[in-house]
Amino acid sequence: MGDDFLRRCAPRFRKGLDKRRVELGTPGLFSSPIEVQPRAYAASTLGSEPLSVGEIVSVSCNDGHVLALRGLCPVARFTNPPTELIDGLHASFGEAFGKVQVVHGTSSIVEIAVC
Repeated sequence: MGDDFLRRCAPRFRKGLDKRRVELGTPGLFSSPIEVQPRAYAASTLGSEPLSVGEIVSVSCNDGHVLALRGLCPVARFTNPPTELIDGLHASFGEAFGKVQVVHGTSSIVEIAVC
């Protein structure tokens, strides 16, 4: 009799975390998606053929020079490339793909994001 009586009369204990469990489990906690932009590196264009935004180029590291190639023709050269770009290219055997992000026509500079 004593045990049943205590269970009926005593208030139930609820954890504070249980009240928000449904809210935490619903999608939309991070309703705005986080946009990830790749890092772009500046390169000066070579020759008279212009590059266009969204164009895929090949990025190659040869003898300390980092070049952007369209096919086999060099179209841009990275001036003073950072060491992380050079290390990344050496880790991928000296070759990578890049996508042209921005073209600055008056200064002959393009920004290429290396994939």
